[in-house]
Formats: sequence, C-alpha cells, structure tokens
Amino acid sequence: MYSQIKLSAAQFRILVIFYSLGDTILVVPGSLTADSKQEAWIPAILGVGVGVFLVWMYIKLSSLYPNKTLVELNEAILGKWLGKFVSLLFVASTLLFCSQVLFYVGSFLTTRIIIQTPMLAVHILFMGIVIVGVRLGIETIARCAEILFPWFVIPFLILVFSIFPQIHYENLQPLLEVGVKPIIRSILVFTSITSLTFIVLLTVFPAHVGEPDQRNRAFFTGSLIGGGIMIIILLLGILVLGNTYTRIALYPSYELARRIEVADFLKNIEVIMAIMWFLSLYFKTSLYYYATVSGLAQILELKNYRILTLPLGIIAVTFSLIVYPSIPYEQTWDRDTWIPYSLLFGLFYPLGLLIVGKIRVKHSASLSK
Repeated sequence: MYSQIKLSAAQFRILVIFYSLGDTILVVPGSLTADSKQEAWIPAILGVGVGVFLVWMYIKLSSLYPNKTLVELNEAILGKWLGKFVSLLFVASTLLFCSQVLFYVGSFLTTRIIIQTPMLAVHILFMGIVIVGVRLGIETIARCAEILFPWFVIPFLILVFSIFPQIHYENLQPLLEVGVKPIIRSILVFTSITSLTFIVLLTVFPAHVGEPDQRNRAFFTGSLIGGGIMIIILLLGILVLGNTYTRIALYPSYELARRIEVADFLKNIEVIMAIMWFLSLYFKTSLYYYATVSGLAQILELKNYRILTLPLGIIAVTFSLIVYPSIPYEQTWDRDTWIPYSLLFGLFYPLGLLIVGKIRVKHSASLSK
C-alpha cells in the first residue's frame, strides 16, 4: 500500500513550505525578539542557513535506502528490534508534537478570534478535520496543499503591501548591540522550531515522492521559501510594532494583521488574514499526525493505518489539553526543554543513524565483493 503513494516534487515543495511555517509563524517573532531584540532578523537568516545544512543531512540519510520510509530505515540500519524501539520513540514524539500544535490552534483561536468558545471544542473540531485528511491519505493532503497554496500567498502579499506604509526603519537600530550569546541562542530557537523537525518529512520523502531528479531540489527550495517568508514576517514585526511590543505580544504576527487599514469601512480584516495561520497550522498538524499513524502501522506491520486514526486522534486531543497546563509553563518549556529535545530529535538521532548507515552500507558492499 505505502509503496504505491507518489507525490510530485511541486506538491512536496508546498508541503515543506507549509510545514516550515506551521506554528512557527505564531511563535518565532516573540521568541526571537525576547533574546535578540531588534536584531532578531540576523539569527533568523543564519537559522535558515543552518536549516539548509539539516536538509542536506536528511537527504544524505534518506539516500542510503531511497525506497524506505524513516521507520523502515531505522530497522534496515539498526536491526529489527532496536529499529522498532527507536521508531516507537519517534512516533511518540510526533504524537507529542501534534498535540503541541493542536494546543497552539486552540490557544490562538480562543484568545484572538472565537473568544467565548471552549478550547476543547476547538481541539475536537480541528483534529476531526485532520483525521479526515489523514484517512484520505498523504496524496489527498498534498493535492489540497497545492490547491490552497494561493490562498496563503494572496493574504501574505496583502499583509506585506498593506503594512508597508507603517514601517519605521529606526526600529532596527541600534545594530550589533545584543552580543554573540543571545544571537546564538536565537539561532537555536529558530532552528529548533523550523528545521530540526524536518526529519518528520522522511516518513514521506523520498520513498513517496516521484521525480527523483527534482525532489531533492524541492526539499531545499521549500525550506528556503518557508524560511524567507518567516524572515519577512519577523522583520515586519520589528519594523512596524517595534521589538518591545513584538516581544511581549502573545501572537505578534496576528497583531501585524490588526494594523492593516483598508479605507474606513473595511474593519476586522485580520480575521480574513488568519487564513494564512489556519492553513499552515492545518498542514503541519496533518503531517505530524500522518507520521504518527503511518509510523505506528509500519511498526505493528499493519497493512492499513486508517484503523489507528480515530484512537490516536482521541489521544492527541487529550494530550493537547495537558501538554501545556498554562501559558507560563509553555514559555518555560519552549525556553528550557524544547531546544535540547529538538537537537536530540532532529540532529543527533539522524546524524547517528547516518553514520551507522554509512558503515553498514560500506560493510555490505565489501562483503558482496
């Protein structure tokens, strides 16, 4: 069943763009300005560069066994039982990440748009839509992303051009004030939220992406475009809102949209602009959830993952209510725990797998001679 799935390189590129933005578009502006203040755009640019290196590493890892997903790769490199154990830890992590993004969805909507609505109702409704998409398959999710991508691009362009007259270039000054340590920490923050979770995409890439000559380039360009959009939103936040307000605002990118003024009669345009956030959050949650259910199905050697979508969906909703008991707890987790956890998940684990895999492939080649 899994081997028959094929996405085009263009569809995969769009998925990478949505995935790299995801909750990043809500979280990163405040997180980076907290450390690097008006210079937050510098670690963002450097973070995109680090992301390109990580994509290169993931491509190298996946090229060892290009017809295998990450779960199958674990078993091929580490052996059946150790591979299954590592895959189980991976699936548990993706379920946790899915719950985290679900929390951001509920928090964002219930504090900014539908204030009277219980968070549980938002989580159930949103997760229900995610489950429907995942049950229909990754091909359907990719086609939807391709069709809906203009609905992301158009509001983004409206945001940029509408907010441009409110830019204050003096908000970028003074330059080179904060020092090296905050910049390095901000690079880690940016990379941990954007690129270090790209390893999740190896549940789709390259085994289920066609056009072998273009798919690697699609991975690179998708990460660069997503990173570029994030840098633009971060810069606009600093230039329009100032680094102090960007730092203290819960969702600075949404506050940007509230500053849009289109004549006197057109009000609350930020609700229309929120389409951008809904789309990026939906596709990131869907990819996390697809990695969870398809990964667990492969560990359990099930022919069809769809039987797992409902029970794991209930678990994801339950986790989303307890993963962050409060906003201060969420901020402490993001600051103190998330960075080392993401480094283990997105750097040391794939790097170790790549080294062991290279040794195993070389050993197999020498034996065949």
